[in-house]
Amino acid sequence: MAGGILGLDLGRTMGWAVADRPAIDVWPPGPFLIGRTPPRPKIHSGSHVIGPSGMEHGRYFLAYDNWLYEMLEWFKPKAVAVEAAIVTGKGGNSRRGEGIEAIRRLVGKETVTKLRCADMGLTYVSFHNATVKKQFAGNGRADEQEMLRAFLARAWGNGAVWADHNEVDGSAVLECGVRVLKHGETL
Repeated sequence: MAGGILGLDLGRTMGWAVADRPAIDVWPPGPFLIGRTPPRPKIHSGSHVIGPSGMEHGRYFLAYDNWLYEMLEWFKPKAVAVEAAIVTGKGGNSRRGEGIEAIRRLVGKETVTKLRCADMGLTYVSFHNATVKKQFAGNGRADEQEMLRAFLARAWGNGAVWADHNEVDGSAVLECGVRVLKHGETL
């Protein structure tokens, strides 16, 4: 698995996807175009919940760091791509409907990820949620069903007709990471 990219959606239930070096090597440039672009190379993906919802922040971030370290040791990627936990303005946030605790955990996980990547010498790249959705599904406000259709159109999910939306989001982040890091695209 060494040399690939790990994509992370850092929500409460985290989505993740990883492509190894051989998959990255054959990955075509540009957005996926149904009927014109060959299916994407095989990826591994899933979702994971870190601890119970009331877990104290220090223990939560330690549990996340331990999980992340295990993922990095198992898959040995050279880069990590994440969906950024963007908070804007005077107490407002770009992640509508999320409480302050959820935002703290998102920002904390993003910080832990940056620290872990720096410690292990890995490339780190992040993308705004709307960018990920636009590049993956063609719509910056794509809902879960649109994202799932885009995921299945890439022949990901081993032919399953249903995938956890967190897994789908992690896969979309992975695709953005490959496009930027391998092909030098500006998203």
